[in-house]
Amino acid sequence: MRPVLCNTLDCGGGAAIAARRLHLGLRQMGDDSVFAVMQQSGDIPGCLAVTSRLRRTIQPFFRQGERLPLLLYPKRDRKVLFSPSWRPSGIHKDIMALRPDVVHLHWIADSFVPLHSLARLTAPIVWTLHDTWALTGGCHILKGCESYRQGCGRCPELGSRAGFDMSSVGYLLRAAAYKKVRMTIVAPSRHLEMLAKTSPLIQNYPIVRIPNGVDTERFRPIDKRVARHLLQLPQNVPLLVFGAVAPGCDPNKGFDLLCDALRELPMPLRGHVQCAVFGGSVAALETPLPAIELGRLHDDVSLALAYSAADIFICPSREENLPNTIMESLACGTPVAAFRTGGIPDMVDDEENGVLAPCYDVKALAEGIAKILLGSVDQKQRLSCAARQKAVDEYALPDIARRYHDLYLTLTADSQHFQ
Repeated sequence: MRPVLCNTLDCGGGAAIAARRLHLGLRQMGDDSVFAVMQQSGDIPGCLAVTSRLRRTIQPFFRQGERLPLLLYPKRDRKVLFSPSWRPSGIHKDIMALRPDVVHLHWIADSFVPLHSLARLTAPIVWTLHDTWALTGGCHILKGCESYRQGCGRCPELGSRAGFDMSSVGYLLRAAAYKKVRMTIVAPSRHLEMLAKTSPLIQNYPIVRIPNGVDTERFRPIDKRVARHLLQLPQNVPLLVFGAVAPGCDPNKGFDLLCDALRELPMPLRGHVQCAVFGGSVAALETPLPAIELGRLHDDVSLALAYSAADIFICPSREENLPNTIMESLACGTPVAAFRTGGIPDMVDDEENGVLAPCYDVKALAEGIAKILLGSVDQKQRLSCAARQKAVDEYALPDIARRYHDLYLTLTADSQHFQ
C-alpha cells in the first residue's frame, strides 16, 4: 500500500504533528507511505517537498497574491486565519507523479493544494479534517458562527455584513469543486464529525471517525522528581503546565482564560502553586502566579519530561478538534484540566482522568484544578493511571495506523471495482 499523505508543512502545528505521526506509523507497519509537503524543514523518512525549488522560492508571493482580496476587509479579525483558495496550480501533477494508491489530505490550506486541484487527483481521496476549513468559505475556527450551514456570507471573521462576500465566494468554490470529487471524510473527534454531518458541502460523502494517534512508547510516564530535575523545575511544589504554539499570541488557545482561572484558585494554593509554560512565547511572564518559561520543546523526550513533571496539564482553549497536547499528557499519565469544548470531551473523562469545566467558566476550571491538587495521594494515582490507560486504549499509534490502512484497502478495492 502506497498512501501519499499531503500536509502544507512537515513540522509546526497540530495537523502537521498528527499527519507526521500517522505517516511514521504506517511505515512501521510496512506501508510505503510518502509524506508530501509544500515546505520541508525536518529530516523525516519518506518526507519530501513536492513543489520545485523555484516554486518554493516564489511561494510567498503566490500566497500574498491569493490573500490580496482580504484587503477589502479592513475590519477582519487579524488574530485568526482566513485562507482563500482560488489560484491555479499544477500541484496535482506532482502528487500523482508519486504513484499513490490513496491520496490522503490533511491540512492543505495556505496555497498548497487549491480547491480546483482536488478533481484532478485520480487516486481515491481521504481527507482528515483538522479544523473547519473544508466546510466553510475560508475560516479555520467557527467561534460560534453557523453560517456554514447556509452558504456563509456576513462573515464575522472578515468583519463583513454583506450576504455576498469573500466567505460566500469561497463556499461556492468548494461546492463546485466537491461535486467533481469522490472522497471519504475522516473526523478525528465526535465534535468535528457532527459538524461534517451538518455541512451541506460534505454531509453526503462517507464520513468516518478515526482519532489521531500518539506514540505511547515515546510519551509515557517518567518519574516526576527525575523529570523536574532534568528540566530544572522546582521540587515539592504543585506544578501546573500549559503549552501551545505561541500561546500568548493566539486568542483561541485561551491564555487569558488560564490567567483568569489561576486568579480564582483558593488563596492557600495561590501562594504555593507554580506554573511552567512551553510554546515559544513570553507568556510565562504574564501569568499571575510564579511561572517558568520552557521555550519551544522540539523533541518528544523534552515534551514527555514537561508533561511528567506536571501535576496537571491545563488546556484552556476556546475551540479545539483533538489536541495533541492533551493526548500527549494523558499518555504521560498526567491528568488534564480543560473546558468542555470541541473534541476535548472525547479525551478527558471528568473526574476520571482529569476535570472538565463548562465552556469558559474560569471559576469552575479553578475549582477543578484545586480539587486535583488537594486530593489524596491515592486519588492522584488513580487519575494518573486512568490518564495513561485512556491514551493506550484509544490513541495508540499502531492501532490508529491499522485503522487507516484498513480504510485505504477498502477504498482501493472499491476503486478497482468501479474501473
